[in-house]
Amino acid sequence: LQEKRSQLEAQIQQIKESINSINETKKTANTDLFSIDSEINQVLKQQSQAATNRLKVDEKIKNLTNSLNNAKLSHSKVEQERNGVANKIEQNSIKIKSFLEEKEKLLNLEQKLKIIRAGHEATIKELKSRLTNMSEKKTKIEKDIEDTTLILEKASKAAAQYEAKIRVVKEVMHEDYSIAKLKEDSKRLGIQGLVYEMLSWDKQFERPILAVGSDWLKALVVNDFVTLLGLAEFAKAKKLPKIRIIPLDAIPNSKISLPQEQGIMGVLSDFIKCEEKLVVLKNFIFGNIILVDSKESAYILSKKGFKTVTIDGQFFEADANAIVIDINSKISNLTKIILLSTSVDGLVQSLDLLKKFIQNKKIQLKKIERIAKSLDNRNSASDTGLVNVDLSFTDVKAKLKSISLSEEQITSRISQLKRHEEGLKTNAAKLDSYIDSLEERISMTQENYADEEQARIATSLSELNEKKSSHLSILSSVSAQFREQTTQLTLLTNEENSLKSSMRSLSQEQSSLNHEKHELEVESRTLTKEKEKVDLALISLREREQQLISTSGTSVSALKEYDAKLKNLYDSEKAITKEINNFERQSDSISRDIKDLTENEVKIRDTLSSFGYQESLETFDVEQILTALESERKGLGGSLNTKAPETYIEISDGYRSMSTRKNELEEERNSIVKFIEEIDKDKRQTFLESYDKVDKDIREVFHKMTGGNAWLEIQNEDDIFASGLSFLVQFPNKQKRESTSISGGEKTLAAITFLLALQTLKPSPFYLLDEVDAHLDALNTERLSKILEERSRGSQIILVSLKDSTVQKANLIYGVFPKNGVSQVVSHKISNVQQVAN
Repeated sequence: LQEKRSQLEAQIQQIKESINSINETKKTANTDLFSIDSEINQVLKQQSQAATNRLKVDEKIKNLTNSLNNAKLSHSKVEQERNGVANKIEQNSIKIKSFLEEKEKLLNLEQKLKIIRAGHEATIKELKSRLTNMSEKKTKIEKDIEDTTLILEKASKAAAQYEAKIRVVKEVMHEDYSIAKLKEDSKRLGIQGLVYEMLSWDKQFERPILAVGSDWLKALVVNDFVTLLGLAEFAKAKKLPKIRIIPLDAIPNSKISLPQEQGIMGVLSDFIKCEEKLVVLKNFIFGNIILVDSKESAYILSKKGFKTVTIDGQFFEADANAIVIDINSKISNLTKIILLSTSVDGLVQSLDLLKKFIQNKKIQLKKIERIAKSLDNRNSASDTGLVNVDLSFTDVKAKLKSISLSEEQITSRISQLKRHEEGLKTNAAKLDSYIDSLEERISMTQENYADEEQARIATSLSELNEKKSSHLSILSSVSAQFREQTTQLTLLTNEENSLKSSMRSLSQEQSSLNHEKHELEVESRTLTKEKEKVDLALISLREREQQLISTSGTSVSALKEYDAKLKNLYDSEKAITKEINNFERQSDSISRDIKDLTENEVKIRDTLSSFGYQESLETFDVEQILTALESERKGLGGSLNTKAPETYIEISDGYRSMSTRKNELEEERNSIVKFIEEIDKDKRQTFLESYDKVDKDIREVFHKMTGGNAWLEIQNEDDIFASGLSFLVQFPNKQKRESTSISGGEKTLAAITFLLALQTLKPSPFYLLDEVDAHLDALNTERLSKILEERSRGSQIILVSLKDSTVQKANLIYGVFPKNGVSQVVSHKISNVQQVAN
């Protein structure tokens, strides 16, 4: 800009000199014109003196000549003015064209500034949104840590309390232990519940009920006798200490009739509440017990053979041969505590998971704080860039306004000049006609009154007029040049002022950039110091890693020994599991046989009941009856299908079993389909999360490494598992292409980018790379080595390379060279940051 300004100043000086020269020429032309006018006046005087005798004719010719000269002079002035107007129109058109070009450039610059400003605003908005999200995440994580810590403390106290209780209960092996173990799988075993859970009573009748039913209140209730047998076998197999079982369909529904005695309150079962189907249960336990209001009445009734109980809990057996007194007993409920043992064990495991969860949340909190700090720095940089763009945008707006105003003024001036030019054309045409008329009149007058003196004077006058006309033309041309040079001087002066404004703007921007550069240098020095500290710590950790690697060889034999022991234990576990499965299959087979026999027994009893036999029949000799019936059957054998009942039973049983099996298969199918859908949903969600993570890392790593863009695309988003992935790359100043259609060096960069992106998804302990920088130039090799150095903080990277810029970034270097036909190895460990720099 300074050089351009110097050139403009030189051009302005040159134009000023040209204007001075034009002024000198103009003065000379005016002087010559003045002398010509003087000569014309002298000739006219001579003509006046020579035409004294012919005064009227001369006067007429003079008037005509003056009119002709004036007309020619006016015509010359009109032509000069027309030329000047045409030049002005042309110059103004050129100005408008230059203004339009400048305006177009400024509009393009304005659009670019708008795009840049929109980019800065979008970046600032995104950064602020991310900062807000980070703040919310930080607040949420801090609250999660606080809440989880509080839960951990309370749960630890509760777990410690229940562990002691559960140990005591398990050591006692009370009948509640049996109940608890059976209730863990109550639905499969067919347990309906405990007696005291299924029955209820008022508080005033609790003492007599506990005195009478102390042995039965903790009994298990099942539907039938088959379930009872299965439950007993299960308890026996589990070696449970004690158990009572009541089958609902096998107990009688009987209730004692009350005698006519004083003090009787009623049958004890009438004071117990239950569902309609459990009436038989309460009658079985309490239906033969009479509730009385005093022990005297109880004793009298007991002597008569009744079981009685008083309202205060004194229970008399029949014939008064025993008495049970309940003073303040309660139903012990250790079942819940025993059932809690599994939950408490799970709670202890959950506490360990909570501790790990809190630790992970703290790590996430630190990571979020680092990211928030980085985002805040980026936001400040974007704000500075936005301010600079706004300043440039304001300057462009001012220039556009100035150009638009000048353009409007020049356009208006051109319109005026064109109208003036049309008027001048009309005047010129009139003057041409007038001059022709005057010349014709003068010619006629001279023909009538001509003489040699008049001819000479006329010739002289004509020459002087032509000379004057030529000088006027020269003067008009000089005036036009003067106006043109003045206009050019004005344009250059405006351009110089614009350059000065741009230089001031650039100076301000340079000052801002210098300030930002200073801040970045300070931050760079701070980060360099931190890097030195981290490198020192990393070196010590590398040494520790080498020590661990050197000592890891001794643990191989111990691992093999433990693997052998584990294999033996796994074999034993498989054998025991196989035996357990065999026993379970045998148990299921026996249970099915018992169930079939029970069903047959029930069917036979139902058949007898349908014939009116409620009790077992007496045995008698049926041979004669069978003989008669057999002969009758043979007589009917030809007309009846005797196998129809058996066939019907088989078909109906088969239909019912097939229908039941079909329903079971439908339920299993629905559960399997639901399970498959859940698996597919989880699989899709996991894939998309992994895809987004890898795609994001590919974009970041590739941009850092090459300055270009790279991303993944799913070939068919409707069926992501049947289709593949496309890896697209776009290097700077190139079109986007798939990774399969790029050069060797570009493929290397793309492959390393994909590998490093996979590292963030599922990192490996180490990565082995073989001369991946062989086909890269110096710039890309330097970028690759920086990326690998950065990623080596999370995983160990082993790289085979022949390039110095890559080797400089290593912490441990191995060199291989041949000597006497044998490969020799040397190693060098970088122990400090200065050696790395060297």
